[in-house]
Amino acid sequence: MSSWFTSTTLSDLKHRVQSSVSNLANDPDLLLSKLTLTSPELSAERDKIDLEEKRKEQVKDSLAEILPWETRDRELEILVEECKEVILGLSSEEGTFT
Repeated sequence: MSSWFTSTTLSDLKHRVQSSVSNLANDPDLLLSKLTLTSPELSAERDKIDLEEKRKEQVKDSLAEILPWETRDRELEILVEECKEVILGLSSEEGTFT
């Protein structure tokens, strides 16, 4: 049965790890930022995720301001009255709440 790792792969990996550790050991601030996940790359990614979440929240909030049968699309306004009747009609049906 063959191994997943060859001796050259392991030695190459060992060399890369030693190189990375020695680079981090020379710069304690970089080491600390990497260990605490506050490197510039991670901070930028976290900011990007926060911005996307805020955008989603704003869209959700703007949609919460209108009734379920209302629309902001002028082309669909002709359906508003029909949708309102159907949605409000659901509340008068006994099966809706059981």
